Amino acid sequence: MHNRIEHMAPLHRPPRRIRPPFNVDHYAPNEPRPGETTDQWRARRHADQVAALLEPLDGVELGTYDRRIIDWLAGWDTETIATVASLLYRARAVDATGSA
Repeated sequence: MHNRIEHMAPLHRPPRRIRPPFNVDHYAPNEPRPGETTDQWRARRHADQVAALLEPLDGVELGTYDRRIIDWLAGWDTETIATVASLLYRARAVDATGSA
């Protein structure tokens, strides 16, 4: 996992990235690659968003419905996906230490 302090930092503004660090002013957007169709770019982007939501759940057993909801969440905007990912990281950090 990335820097635990970064994961535990509450968000006070919409995050700009779907992975830590969430509180950045600038980021490199996920742009289409040369020769990539719009559908290919969307599929790659969606897969990356699913992966970003699964990363803080590493080691957690997931069911079919869990994965379905993660796939659905990955279709939302960057701010929503990043906020959910940040919450998952922070919840996991609390669980691991027994405190915030």
